[in-house]
Amino acid sequence: MKAKRKGRKCEMAVKLDMSKAYDCVEWTFVEAIMRKFGFAEKWIIMIMECIRTVQYSILLDGVPKGYIIPSRGLRQGDPLSPYLFLLCAEGLSALLKKSSSVGQLKGLQTSRLGPWVSHLFFADDSLLFGKASLAESREFMEILKLYEDSSEHRQEENPLVEMG
Repeated sequence: MKAKRKGRKCEMAVKLDMSKAYDCVEWTFVEAIMRKFGFAEKWIIMIMECIRTVQYSILLDGVPKGYIIPSRGLRQGDPLSPYLFLLCAEGLSALLKKSSSVGQLKGLQTSRLGPWVSHLFFADDSLLFGKASLAESREFMEILKLYEDSSEHRQEENPLVEMG
């Protein structure tokens, strides 16, 4: 963990690159997230049908040879995928919010009267903020492990980065 001191505060930022996460998302996790958000059962069935009915074929000399049927992952380029990925990211957001609400993660404050920010998500990148302490580092790692186990997202071994 690297951190820069400014006064007495020592803060950290954790950058997560989730660009490969489309390939690893478990379909059961997508379905569970939709249920958690209260999607209608008919809607869930239609979306899951779109996800599960994918087949790929390999072209050899311009001729299709057999089929590959995936068992997880979201198709890049599919118009539904970005929305489904955002739903999955809400799972991570909920874990971070819960940890912040019970005081295990502090986040950071950009100004004296500004709001506390524990995380920011944009496209397939995530930034997590907290105090540069062993306790908060462990909490981040526990949250990421729980999220990884439930969704099958994989993070780099050492996602901690310097913040000035």
